[in-house]
Amino acid sequence: MTNTSKNKFLIPVIGFLAGISNGLMGAGGGIILVYGMNYVLRDSIADKKDIFANALCVMLPVSAVSCICYAIWGNLQINGLALYSLPAVLGGALGGVLLGRIKTDSLKKIFAALVIYSGIILIIR
Repeated sequence: MTNTSKNKFLIPVIGFLAGISNGLMGAGGGIILVYGMNYVLRDSIADKKDIFANALCVMLPVSAVSCICYAIWGNLQINGLALYSLPAVLGGALGGVLLGRIKTDSLKKIFAALVIYSGIILIIR
């Protein structure tokens, strides 16, 4: 299997796995996309920051659909939604600005540290 045909197979698989992860756990889809896109698109994207931005844009509709499903099935607690939403939106705007100012190597290290830290916390709690 050539790299091109392998990538044509992997891209929808990565997207599907990201959607399942996001729908099941409310998180993790972006991580799958970042790692998957980095693997599949490593030779075609000059600036690796584009991978983080593209993963976020893919996760927006995925998160919206997951949220609607949670609400339909009665798994959405609205009580604290506003309390989290405004700071998250402001943080997202700041992160979008900072993306253009942080070196790619530093961004990859921050991302990896967050993934490792999150994994350790989930295991010990």
